[in-house]
Amino acid sequence: MRTCTSIFVFAFGLAASLGGQAMPPSDRPLPVTGVDFSAVDQFWEIADILSTDAEPSEEQWRSLLATPGYRLAQSAVGDVMRENMEIAFRPSRRATLDSLTGLGNDRSADLKHLIRAVTMRNQLVTYRDSLQTSTLIRNAVGLAGRFLPPGATAVGQPPLVAFALFKDDGYSVGPGVVIDILHAYDSNLVLFLGHEFNHTYLARANTAPPPSVVFDADKPLGFALLGLRSEGIADLIDKPYPLVEPPSLARYVARYNAEYARTPATLQVLDSLLTAISDDSTQMATAGKRARALLWSNGHPNGAYIAREIYETFGVDSLFPAVTDPVALLRTYAAAEAKHGRPAPFSPGAMRTLELLETRYWHRPTSSVGNGGAL
Repeated sequence: MRTCTSIFVFAFGLAASLGGQAMPPSDRPLPVTGVDFSAVDQFWEIADILSTDAEPSEEQWRSLLATPGYRLAQSAVGDVMRENMEIAFRPSRRATLDSLTGLGNDRSADLKHLIRAVTMRNQLVTYRDSLQTSTLIRNAVGLAGRFLPPGATAVGQPPLVAFALFKDDGYSVGPGVVIDILHAYDSNLVLFLGHEFNHTYLARANTAPPPSVVFDADKPLGFALLGLRSEGIADLIDKPYPLVEPPSLARYVARYNAEYARTPATLQVLDSLLTAISDDSTQMATAGKRARALLWSNGHPNGAYIAREIYETFGVDSLFPAVTDPVALLRTYAAAEAKHGRPAPFSPGAMRTLELLETRYWHRPTSSVGNGGAL
C-alpha cells in the first residue's frame, strides 16, 4: 500500500525517455491481463532448497526470476531478489543476515519480511487458494473508476496482477501490477488493487502523442507534478486520513500522517521553488530536484491532501481535468482554498512556472486530449 508507496513506477507517455522505469526484460511477453501466482509457487521450492544450505541450479533461478511476478518486481525495485533470498534462507549466510537485519533500514525490513513469509507458509498457501480472482478484479476496477471520468475503466482489459514474495509492498509497473502476497494478506487487497488500477486507467486516458521536444531540465519538476497528481488521486481510494496500517508499517504510517498534516507548509516551500524558476529559468533543474525531495514518497500524502480538498469542496468531477493535466490539480486546489477564504497557495510567479510546463507538455495545440503522463 506504500507505492504506492515508497515509489510509483511511471509508465505514462514519455516516462521512459524522462528516466521512468523500463519495461521488464524477457524473451517472452508478459500476459496482458489475468492473475498470476507462479512466482509465489516457485518461491517455496527455492526457499526449501536454500534452507538446506544447498544452491538451486541456474535453471531453477532463471525459471523463478522469469515469472511475471519477479520480472515486474525487479523492474520496480532492482535486481536484488536472488541475493536477498540467499541471505535470508541459507544457514551459511547467517552472519551476513544478522549484520544486515541489525541496520534498521529498508534492506533489513525486506530480509525480515522474507523470513516472516516462510514462517507463515501455511497461511499464505491457504490465502492464495482462497482468492476469488474474478470478483477481486471486478471490485478493484469499480474502485479505480470512482475518481476517474466516466468510461475510463472501459478502455482495455484490467491489467495483469502478479503475486510474488519480495518486500512489504506492491507496485504498478507499465505491463501490470505486482504485489507481495504477504503484504496482500496483511492489507485490504481490493483497496490496494483499486489504487493501482487507477494508475493504469489514468495512463490509458492520456492518449495524445508525445511532445516533439523534452527538456532535460524540466524532468525533475515534471515528475514531481505527475507524482503529486497520480498518487494524490489514487490515495483517495485506499488511504483515509489519518492513515492506519498494520504494526509492520508503523514508521510509514507515522510519516504519512505527519507529511499530510503539514501539506500547507510544504506547498509554501514548493511555491518558493516555483517562483525561483520564474525569476531565473536556469534554476529549473536544481529547483525541480529540490521539489522532488520535498514531496516525500512521490507526493502521496501531499497529493492526497490536495485531491481530498478538491473532492470535498467541489465534487469528484472537479478532479477530472487533472487526469490529463497535472497542473489542473493545483489550479483547482487554489480555487478550493479561495472558496474557503484561505490565502492563495501559489504566487503569480509560481503559476507562471506551472503554466510553462503545462504549455510544453499537457496543453499542446496538437491535441484536445492532453498528455497527462508525458513527463
